Amino acid sequence: MELALALMGLSAVLLLLWLVFIITHLRPLTEDEVELLAAKRRSQQLTRYFSFHMGEVSVDRRFKKRMKPRGQFYEISQDLSLFPSTAAALLKYKKHEWIIIAFEKDRHVQLVWANKGLDASSVSPALSTPRTAEIAGRRGFNSVLFFHNHPNPSPTHYDCTNPSEQDLRSASLRAQVLNTHGVSMLAFVCERGSHYRYFLSAADNLLPLAQFARDINKANGSSRLSNLSLHLERTF
Repeated sequence: MELALALMGLSAVLLLLWLVFIITHLRPLTEDEVELLAAKRRSQQLTRYFSFHMGEVSVDRRFKKRMKPRGQFYEISQDLSLFPSTAAALLKYKKHEWIIIAFEKDRHVQLVWANKGLDASSVSPALSTPRTAEIAGRRGFNSVLFFHNHPNPSPTHYDCTNPSEQDLRSASLRAQVLNTHGVSMLAFVCERGSHYRYFLSAADNLLPLAQFARDINKANGSSRLSNLSLHLERTF
């Protein structure tokens, strides 16, 4: 009986809180609240835009073998969601570090660069960051994806799926240049056929915040029910 009374009391409190929330959130959103909700919607859309297949895939062995160590461009056409798995497959079993740079537009990878590192512990793109930004801007690419492998001499003893401090620093520096040119950037570590994203910096012009704010403002203030719906979306 005591437990039942306690549950009834808790239900009454929750109902009261819910009613208070409804009553106090029938008003239109403020400018700051609109901006916060717009940022939330953009973040959700970016998550969907950069969603990737996580399983392993097979690749053309002849193409993989013919990849030029000194670096070369390859024109391709592949869905963005699948390409990280493709890049990981291309880097699988490589004893030296390699880097792959993919150029993406409208969720399709259309251009790829790849080059080999000097040894098994480091790799730098033979394609400079300013050159990468210039190509992306000239051809209207939305984003650039960087992949590199961490050769693992003993997978049962070592985990090489995490970025190094140098990886993080390099990604941040490249993103500053690319974002300035309106190009988003992602970075991945690949090991044993799998990819692990560790960096994402979206440029302001990819899914612009203003477009989400405009959509919200169209509904904001149109009715009390619409206002409540926007507040619920913003809060939960």
